[in-house]
Amino acid sequence: MAIDPKFIELLKAKNDIVEVVSKYTPLEQKGENYWARCPLPGHSERTPSFCVNSYGQFFKCFGCGRGGNVINFIMETETLSFFEAVKFLSDRAGLELPDNVKEEKKNDEQYKKKATLLSILKDTALFYVANLRSGKATEHEKYIKKRGLSPSTITKFGIGASLDYDGLPGYLKSKGYRYEDMIAAGVVTEKEFNGEKRYSDFEAKRLIFPIINAMGEVIAFGGRVLEKTDFGKYKNTKETFLFVKNKTLYNINRIKKMRSKGAIPSVIMVEGYMDAISLSEAGFENVVASMGTSLTKEQARLLKRYTENVYISYDGDFAGQSANVRGLEILKNEGLNVKVITLPDGLDPDDLIKKSGAEAYQKLIEEALPLIDYKLKLLYDKYMDKTDEGKRKYVSEAIKVIETVPLESEREDLVKKVSAQTKITFQSIMRDIEKSSETQVIEQKQEKIPKSETALEQAERFILARVLISEKFPLPGDFILGSIPFTDKYRMEISIHLQQLMSAKIPIKPSFIVDFMEDEEGKEEARNILMQLDLKNLMKDDEDRFLKDSVRFIKRDRIEKKIAELVSMAEKETDIEKRNEIMRMIIDEKNRLKRTNLM
Repeated sequence: MAIDPKFIELLKAKNDIVEVVSKYTPLEQKGENYWARCPLPGHSERTPSFCVNSYGQFFKCFGCGRGGNVINFIMETETLSFFEAVKFLSDRAGLELPDNVKEEKKNDEQYKKKATLLSILKDTALFYVANLRSGKATEHEKYIKKRGLSPSTITKFGIGASLDYDGLPGYLKSKGYRYEDMIAAGVVTEKEFNGEKRYSDFEAKRLIFPIINAMGEVIAFGGRVLEKTDFGKYKNTKETFLFVKNKTLYNINRIKKMRSKGAIPSVIMVEGYMDAISLSEAGFENVVASMGTSLTKEQARLLKRYTENVYISYDGDFAGQSANVRGLEILKNEGLNVKVITLPDGLDPDDLIKKSGAEAYQKLIEEALPLIDYKLKLLYDKYMDKTDEGKRKYVSEAIKVIETVPLESEREDLVKKVSAQTKITFQSIMRDIEKSSETQVIEQKQEKIPKSETALEQAERFILARVLISEKFPLPGDFILGSIPFTDKYRMEISIHLQQLMSAKIPIKPSFIVDFMEDEEGKEEARNILMQLDLKNLMKDDEDRFLKDSVRFIKRDRIEKKIAELVSMAEKETDIEKRNEIMRMIIDEKNRLKRTNLM
C-alpha cells in the first residue's frame, strides 16, 4: 500500500528543508541556495560543498554525491527508515499520519522488530525504576546517598536498580515477550546449566543508568557494581542495531530538549555516566558522556547538531592518553571549537566539585585551554626537563604542532610562548618553522572532487530549470521546449515529461521531476537540474537572455559537431561526386550556424 502522494507533498510543504537542515548544520545563504559543510553521516569536509535549494526544496552534496528532499535528509541524518522519517516529520509539523501509513508501518518487518525491542527496553527501564523505589534496594540507596544525588536528579536520569539475576527475565516473560527478543535487546543473557537453559539479567545487582537516544528512546543500559570487584565497575548492555556505543552520547536526549528551547553556547563532554549526572546535580546541565570510548566522527557529528563549542573534561590522568588526544582532533576536524578543562591529577569532575564546590569547576571552565595550547602543554609536560636534550625535543615537537595553525598571528603568538619557555630566540624558532619540510602533522582526508559540469551540460540543465519555474516566471512566447536537442537521455526524458505537463496545462512543481525518474541515475540528474534553481542568479537584468543564450549554445554545439563529422567524412571520401555532395552539406550547416548565431 503506497502513501498518498498528496500527503507526502503536504508533509514536505510543512517541513521547509532550509529550516530542517539548519537544525543540523549552520547554513550560509548565497542567492536562493544555502551552503554548509556536509552534515551527512560518513562524510567529513572542511570546505562547504553541501547545497540546499530553497525553491526546489532539495539538497545536494557535491562532495559525497548524496541528495534528495527533506524526507531523504532525515532518513540519512537520523538513520531512519522511510516510514520512520515520515513519522518524524509528521510529528514535527503536527500532522496526523494517514491510516494507510499507520497500517503499512505495522506490516514493515524492520519496523516491527525495532518496535518490539524498544518496547522491551522501555519496560525494562520501568522495572528497574520500580525496584529502586520498592524499599528493597538498600545497597543501591546507600550508594546514591554517598554520591549526593537528589531525588529530582534520580528521576531526571531514570536511574534504577537490578536486585537479582532472575527478576527481569521473569517480569518480561510475564509481559508476553519472547526470550530471544530479550536477548536481542541486550537486557537478558542465556547460559547452559546442567543441560538446561537459564536466563538472567545482563546487569544483575547493579545500579542502572538507561541510555537514551536523541529521539527520547531507551536503547541500552549501563550498570555499576556496588561491591568491590576485580573487574570493571561499569558495564553496558551489548551492542545491538539500536545501540552502537561509538555512535552514542549519554544524556544527548536532554541536550536535544535544551536545544529546542534555544541555542546552546557549549557542551561539556565527560567520560562516564556518573560524571555527567554529578555535573548536572551541581548545575551544569549542558553535559554529555562519551561512556569511556575514544571519541569518534559519529559522536562529533552528533554533537555538532546542537552546538559549535565543546569543553572536554576528562579525569586528571587524561594527559597521558594519546589516543584520546587524537579523539580531540576528530572533534576539531568536524568543525567544532574544542577547549580542554585541565583537572588536578587523580580527580574527576565529581571529585573536584565535592572537594572545592561548583565555583571551582566553573573557574576551570573559564581557564580551559584551546586545543592547540593544550597540545603544547602536553609536550611541555612530557619533554621539558632540566636537560638540553629535553628542551630540544620539546621545541622540535612544538614546531610540528605550530605548523598546523593556519593564521600567522596565532603562529607568532605560540612561537613567543615557546621562546619564553625555552629561552630560545623567537627568530631562530621561526626560521626552523620556515625551513621545515613537513607540511602538516594531521593528514587531511582529500575530498572527492566531482566531475566539473561542461558548458553543454550547464546550458541543458539551465533550460530545464527555467521551465520548472515557468509558473513564477513565464517563458518567452517564441520558446519551444520540443525544438531543443538534449544530448543526455535523462534530460530528454525530463523534457518530454515537462512538455506533456505543459500541454495538459498541469501545474509544474520542481520536486516532481525527481519522483518521476525511475532509476537512481535519472534521479541524480534531476537533482543536478534542481541545483540550478538559484533565482537571483538566473533572473538578472534580462530574465530571458540567459534562456536564449543557452538554447543558442545547444543548437550551435550540435551544428558544429555535425560539421566536424562531415569534414571528417569528406577527407576520407575518394569519390569526387560524393565528396562534392558532402561539401554542399557542410555549406548548408555553416549557413545554419550563421543563422543560429543571429538568433
